[in-house]
Amino acid sequence: MAKKPKTKRKVALLYTRVSTTMQVNDGMSLGAQERDLKRAAENAGYADDEIELLREEGRSGKSITGRPVLRNALERLDSGDADAIFVTRIDRLARSTKDFLSIVDRANTNEWRIVMLDLNLDTASYQGRFVVTIMSALAEMERAIIAERQKDVHRDRREKGKEWGVDVGPKTKVPVETRRRILELREKGVSYAKIADMLNADGVAPVRGDKWHAGTVHRLVNGLKDKRLTDET
Repeated sequence: MAKKPKTKRKVALLYTRVSTTMQVNDGMSLGAQERDLKRAAENAGYADDEIELLREEGRSGKSITGRPVLRNALERLDSGDADAIFVTRIDRLARSTKDFLSIVDRANTNEWRIVMLDLNLDTASYQGRFVVTIMSALAEMERAIIAERQKDVHRDRREKGKEWGVDVGPKTKVPVETRRRILELREKGVSYAKIADMLNADGVAPVRGDKWHAGTVHRLVNGLKDKRLTDET
């Protein structure tokens, strides 16, 4: 049996956000955002009963995680309870590329609309979708360039015989041999707790405290996993 297409309600969510610092710096109050967004939604064909005002007060735009109003709005859009979100500026929606692209992906997947007044961008139009596609592609290219640059840096370091955590980078007081042993044990599938027990049984002194713990080993491995000592010596 064919799956029924998701039915979307014609509802525009007008999302406004301010933090105390932002209000002081640029004076863009919630009321001012709401007036501009309501006018834009009406021009886009939404009636009064198809417009909802959403306020996120005193919340930083650094991450979506700390913004419950926005998270709820995105869930409603994904479920079909609304079909558009309007914001005055791109940084009201997201300040990080990662968050912005994740929102764009959700909009594309679930077929809802993003309108950003500062960029005069509406993903309901071909031009809007084109701009968002270009922005996503540029962000992906930037991530790839950064990754390649990091590989070049690590390769250059290895060729010069320099060791991460010893010659360059954050220094750790854990001896090289101990770090190498821990990484080799993890490669063999030994648990963090078991590694801690083995170090304690062998009398290997930890940097802090009187003995090794699973959490201590875990933090050390996380700090070294992308810069493995076995590849650098």
